[in-house]
Amino acid sequence: MSHYRMLLKSALLALCMLLAAAGAQARIKVIVATDSWAQLMYLDSRKVPKGELADFVYRMNEVQDQFQFELVIYPRLRLDRIFIDKEADVYPLRTIAWTRPELGLLPTKTIFTSGDIYFAHRANRFGGHKVFDDLTVPTVAGVRGYHYQLFNNNADETYVRKNFKAYLVDSNESVIRFVLADHADIGIVPEVIMAKYLNDPKVREQVIVADRYDSQVELSNLVRKDGPISVEQMNTIVDLLIASGDVKKLKAKLSIQPYRSLKK
Repeated sequence: MSHYRMLLKSALLALCMLLAAAGAQARIKVIVATDSWAQLMYLDSRKVPKGELADFVYRMNEVQDQFQFELVIYPRLRLDRIFIDKEADVYPLRTIAWTRPELGLLPTKTIFTSGDIYFAHRANRFGGHKVFDDLTVPTVAGVRGYHYQLFNNNADETYVRKNFKAYLVDSNESVIRFVLADHADIGIVPEVIMAKYLNDPKVREQVIVADRYDSQVELSNLVRKDGPISVEQMNTIVDLLIASGDVKKLKAKLSIQPYRSLKK
């Protein structure tokens, strides 16, 4: 009987040690929240986040073992409330210039620099790239609620419609469709979204891009200041993604620079 008890105690001790080790290795859960970005960040048919930006977030789990990042996509108009209510911890690849102070988000080091670009239908009424010569003349399509330098960084829809020849729609995808259907002369969209569309040769044949940005911003991971991960800890992960080549690969996928020379 004593031998049986010793075996039982040994088994229980081993189990306790195993559970303790598992607990010590358990990752800290971090909720990463964002909105959809065309084909870069979207929900597939099973409601699972997919796209190049989603893959970049998933890589954050693979380069370290302290944190477990769980990615959730929300509608844009709901996203601010998610962070204000502290239901999410990280806003990936964004700029503090695009977020409200009450969200309590702090930027990490810059991951890469990008911006909003002007584009037009190649077969436009001004004659190719001449459409970009004077941006006060053409009609312009953008996303309602966004801050554009062309509109003096004023996102108020009444102000924009009163002072500019502008059409405001619900998404960047809608801006692209709107311009290619000749409902507006020029569209403004993030470079990272247009880069994905330009991967399609049929779209590339129809689109021209201006040789200047509407504005440029430094994109980083925005971290909730009282969340489970600090800016310093996230910076360490960014360094790992730089060292692994993931940042370089992402920048190559999201840049439209090679297409800027295609003028006709």
